[in-house]
Amino acid sequence: MDYHKEIRQSYWGGFSILLLEGFFWILAGIIWDFVSFKIGILIIIISGTFFYPLSQFLQIILKRPKVSKENPLNLLFTQIALIIPFSFPLIFLLTNENVNLFFPALTIITGAHYLPFIYAYKLKTYLILASLLVAGGSLFGFIITDNIYYCAYYTGSMLLLFAIINHNLIKREISKNTF
Repeated sequence: MDYHKEIRQSYWGGFSILLLEGFFWILAGIIWDFVSFKIGILIIIISGTFFYPLSQFLQIILKRPKVSKENPLNLLFTQIALIIPFSFPLIFLLTNENVNLFFPALTIITGAHYLPFIYAYKLKTYLILASLLVAGGSLFGFIITDNIYYCAYYTGSMLLLFAIINHNLIKREISKNTF
């Protein structure tokens, strides 16, 4: 059995997680911009802690086939899901002196956390996404330091864009296999 193909087709190349993350990143940016930076941070932290379970729920709503229990990649995704919450202490240490580094730091970590997806899904789009997120987070952290909530808009937009790209790639792959 091709476990990578099973994961890729069941999850539509990560469509659910990318869609949810993109939505909450943009929401956090809007809240930071118009309400409060503290609430914007809370939105991304609380939602980020639940991205994986929420994506599993969205899989059920979308009526996607379940991945077989014997697929060894299931454990990898559980471990990947813990990378970002386990990185929060590092982000808090970094942003203790400058809260404007929160979104750039989290964007860089989010980008790095997508590197194992290249292997898990066997999709090179995750290399492009990871690179764009790390480069974007670095750009907002070091150069474009005003209106830092734009970093959340950028990150959310990239995640939504790659949700659409991966979804279309995998739907095409599935339709080729059907005929």
